[in-house]
Amino acid sequence: MPLTQTPPISSEVASLPGATVVARIRRVLIVSLIAALAYPSFIGVGAGSCAGGIDGQGGFVDAAGRPVDTAPTCVELTLKPSPLVYLGVVLIVLFAISRVLKSSHEAAALRILDRSVTGVCVLVAVAIVVSQLWFHLIPIGDVLAGTTSVLSPFPFGFIDVANSPLPAP
Repeated sequence: MPLTQTPPISSEVASLPGATVVARIRRVLIVSLIAALAYPSFIGVGAGSCAGGIDGQGGFVDAAGRPVDTAPTCVELTLKPSPLVYLGVVLIVLFAISRVLKSSHEAAALRILDRSVTGVCVLVAVAIVVSQLWFHLIPIGDVLAGTTSVLSPFPFGFIDVANSPLPAP
């Protein structure tokens, strides 16, 4: 019985000319979508503090533990995603696709698409790292005391500041 070899079927082999480029464009879109969904998941964080609290009898106390008649002030900081990061991801994808349309060689088109995937991943990773570091370096006690202001890590994220009195027991 003769042994015949069949060539391995690869995803790289296709009947459509340019199928490799189309597959790589699909990869760019999928990676960009995953990055856009992961960005708010890793950036959503909050922190809060109050300048006082409630004593054993249900009355309010200030930060030093002295009784006061009014509710102490509380501050809550929330890190939120920036729409500019999403705009950056969209611009990278659109720029890559327009460059691929002008490309004269398949190898050059694939290189452009690979670089766009890297660009999207780097943009989202930098946005997450910078925003998280920036947020965790904010001295919340100074914000509560009113001696410092909160600057957002623009354009990587936005910090929402909410001041409210401590709720009654």
